[in-house]
Order: sequence, then structure tokens, then C-alpha cells
Amino acid sequence: MICGYIASTLDGYIASSDHSFAFLDPYPAEDAGYEEFYAGIGTLVMGRTTYEVCRRSMLPWPYVGKRLIVVTSGTIADLPPDAETWTRGVDALIDHLRADAAQDVWVVGGGRLQQAFIDRDALDRLDQFIVPVILGSGIPLYPDVTRPQTLKLTEVGRFGQIAHLRLERA
Repeated sequence: MICGYIASTLDGYIASSDHSFAFLDPYPAEDAGYEEFYAGIGTLVMGRTTYEVCRRSMLPWPYVGKRLIVVTSGTIADLPPDAETWTRGVDALIDHLRADAAQDVWVVGGGRLQQAFIDRDALDRLDQFIVPVILGSGIPLYPDVTRPQTLKLTEVGRFGQIAHLRLERA
């Protein structure tokens, strides 16, 4: 299964304009079922910008022991263990991930990469967490919608002040 698992502000941003996730600090991931979700993931997929932001800001590297694919058009010099780059496009990546589906795949983001999977009807499940913060500007959740999509809402939950929506392909 190819999954999205992402938090956004109430006004639809996944980070501030300087790529900071500080708006999430008052809302620990463990409180929203992150550990259980992460335990079932075998492969993580990130766009290059998300990878670079995570690599700079998440020390020590939190994804040790998980396969990581970084979608990019170039090379990356200092990849962590179990990481590789992918330069052959999203369509080929989806085929590759579907052919090797021993464990779930997490499209870590950002919004453009998740949107590319949604546009291709390739995101099987999306867990979206909405925190009660209004930033007013920043990095939008889905900045490049090319065609409207309808997903099926399968679950609504609450983790303290965090709203949880579970959506699946319609």
C-alpha cells in the first residue's frame, strides 16, 4: 500500500515559508498514532526539497533502518545508509513501488510529490492531520493540483487538539 501521512495547519500549510515545522512542536507525533503507522512502513519516498529540509533539521537522522528513495533530477552526495535517488520520473517510480510491495510505502512529501501520486490515482491511503494553527502563508499542502480529485473519507478522529482524516482512493 502506498500511503501519505502528513500534517497541515488549518489554513492548509505543511511548513512556514522558511521550511520550518515549528508549528507542530506543541503536538507530538506519538500522540497521533505515528509509532504504529511507522512500524508498518518499509520504504519512504521523499522529494529532494523535503529530503534536504529533513536532513538539515532532523538530527540524528530518524529514518535509520528504512529504505529511502529520494525523487530528484540530480545526484545527492551524502545519502544516509539504505537511501537511493530516483531520477526516472513518478510514473516509473509508482510501477517500481507496486512491483516491490512487501511492506507499505510512505510518501513523506512534500505536497507536490503527494499530489503527483494523487493525480495518478496511486495514493492508496492518506492520513491527514490538521492542527489548529493558522499561518497565513507558507508551503501549501497541495500547490500543484492539475486536476480535481475526490477521495473517500473512511475515518475521522481526534488526537487531543489534532483532527485526523483518513482518506482512500475513491
